[in-house]
Amino acid sequence: MPSTDDSTDPTDPTDSTGPVGVDAFRAEAERFLRSIAGEFADAGLAERRRSSDRIAAVEELGEGYEHQVKRARELQARLFDAGLAWPSGPADCGGRGLGREHDRVVDDLLGELGFPSREMLFVGLHIVAPALDAHGTTELRRRILPALYRADIIGCQLFSEPGAGSDLAGVTTRAVRDGDDWILSGQKVWTSMGHLADVGEALVRTDPSAAKHGGLTMFLVDMRAPGVTVRPIRQMTGGSAFNEVFLDGVRVPDAHRVGGVGEGWRVAGTSLGSERETMTGDDGPVSPYVLERLVALAERLKAAADPVHRPQIARTVAAVTAMRAAAELPDGSWGHGLAPVSGSVLKMLMTRAVDEIAALAAEVLGEDAFTDAGEPDTYAWSEFVLGAPALHIAGGTDEIQLNIIAQRGLGLPRPPRPAATRPA
Repeated sequence: MPSTDDSTDPTDPTDSTGPVGVDAFRAEAERFLRSIAGEFADAGLAERRRSSDRIAAVEELGEGYEHQVKRARELQARLFDAGLAWPSGPADCGGRGLGREHDRVVDDLLGELGFPSREMLFVGLHIVAPALDAHGTTELRRRILPALYRADIIGCQLFSEPGAGSDLAGVTTRAVRDGDDWILSGQKVWTSMGHLADVGEALVRTDPSAAKHGGLTMFLVDMRAPGVTVRPIRQMTGGSAFNEVFLDGVRVPDAHRVGGVGEGWRVAGTSLGSERETMTGDDGPVSPYVLERLVALAERLKAAADPVHRPQIARTVAAVTAMRAAAELPDGSWGHGLAPVSGSVLKMLMTRAVDEIAALAAEVLGEDAFTDAGEPDTYAWSEFVLGAPALHIAGGTDEIQLNIIAQRGLGLPRPPRPAATRPA
């Protein structure tokens, strides 16, 4: 666990004695990152070499992923110890009390300077941690959040079930109170990084008699506890980042409850909103590295000179530009109506951009995108093209996002439900 020493040094990036402007913070962060870049240069180069024959829309954790995870955790620890892992976080949990724009500065610099990907930490940092920070007890926050942001532990999300995907409020995994503990039983599926995780954020049903959304509660589950079984799911891309998780009488202390009993839906909303917003970041599927490879591919094949490809290039540029512009809007720029649904808007813009990138790669490569003839930067795109459809489901399906935007953001009425018909 990280140190809890509150002492500061005027020359140390961890000094949080006062507000720091974005420009000054960028200079400070860049100095530090350049000073450690040499430690991770080999890892970054090795990762890019491993990726030379694969470009993924969704992190697949292919062969040799253990090394990638190790280096990502080492990098995250260095960032945390330098006060750069969570600049916007509260000081008592390892942050500096700055703005979210300071978080984005670090992410941008890590991409610009070629540091290794931290994608395998995404769920813990951008889905589990925000919910815990907003709804957890002081003791739980102070114990778990620094460990997550230092990558001493890795988090996963135990939400979807075989019978509750888009209809997440229909989860049936049960939690029954037993003194100071709860006993959890059920099955979860599509758990990204579940095989790496130390803790899981589990949405479960604690009151079957309550209204559908009202009988849910959120817990932090020890993924190494007795009764937890994790089984990887192999995707059509060949990777196994997803898992199914079985909870068979898993004992969870009530102290690990996140939010009140019956308030799980509200806690889940915090996690899902954060996930949708951060999917547009530099560790997301439309990363600077993916765009760099796409530009290089188009230039090598002279696609811009081909009138057949130019319309698709224009659509791709427009989609990526729109996503980037929306992602860079200051927090207060969305307006009262759209601010609560900004995550859903960003998620829809991201999936559109991914679709256009995949379409462009497939169009200019043709069959070379799906047959490995040994040519560089051709079959490499197969994983991206095959993985793109998954992003229409991850973080909530497109249909759910459109409903959220229409009803909660634009104030449109819910569509009428079809009338029940009696059998003849």
